[in-house]
Amino acid sequence: MKNVEASSAMIGTFILGLVSIMLLSAGQTAIKFGLNAIGGVSLADGLWGMLKIFQTPWVIAGFLFYGISAILWLDVLSKLDFSLAFPMVGLTYVFTLLIGRFFFGESFGWERVLGVVFILSGVFFLIRSGSAGQ
Repeated sequence: MKNVEASSAMIGTFILGLVSIMLLSAGQTAIKFGLNAIGGVSLADGLWGMLKIFQTPWVIAGFLFYGISAILWLDVLSKLDFSLAFPMVGLTYVFTLLIGRFFFGESFGWERVLGVVFILSGVFFLIRSGSAGQ
């Protein structure tokens, strides 16, 4: 019974990690929408130019998503080995690749698809090794 409880807790932690990673990707997406809306930003614009981004609703939403993601991630880091939890962040690349394609019309070739396959394979084996280690 103890193994079932530990396994259930581990699955819950992985799900929480996945939600955190999805919020991180949503934050990146919102910030990109915001930057597109204002025509981008450059450090050469100086302080006033940089302050302009903090008046953009999409950017504000993006930082809000980041904040919620960070709070959830604290819980994940407190329960999983660092060497297991942190590589899961690689899933953000998978999500942002798909978001880039479907929301921003970006194209990608077989190299990126192969990269996603490697990332997903790595995350799969990491999770599998974490489950076996409990």
